[in-house]
Amino acid sequence: NCEGGKCMNPKAYMEEAERLRHRIFRKEHEIDCIRQSAEGMVGKGGDSPKTVSPEPHKMEIAVEKILSLEEEIEETKMELQHLMHEMWKQIQKVADADARDLLTKRYLEFKPWKVVASELDYSVQHIYYLHNKALEKLRVHQSS
Repeated sequence: NCEGGKCMNPKAYMEEAERLRHRIFRKEHEIDCIRQSAEGMVGKGGDSPKTVSPEPHKMEIAVEKILSLEEEIEETKMELQHLMHEMWKQIQKVADADARDLLTKRYLEFKPWKVVASELDYSVQHIYYLHNKALEKLRVHQSS
């Protein structure tokens, strides 16, 4: 029960960090693709540089896009860092040490279920059960 504020679904709250990580990975991949494309604009080999692109402004557009994506990545990383700190504080409020360990391994260390189960010496199926019980112990307040 969350007094004095809206409660969030604990599972959705905890999964938000993974969504932010995936957003960062996608943007980093997009930068890699732009860089590869830009390398094709300059051409390689030989002593004389040759421009493959008939439009020199395409390189400028690519650089601007990369810089914009890098800025977005930094903002998302800061958001992720803040969220993970808040998640850590919420997890620390859980009285059950095993539940805290499970939540930490899954949501702060981003470990797969099989690894969490192995490290805690349980079957994956039992880890799912313990996970649901651990989530029930979380009370996540939505920031306004």
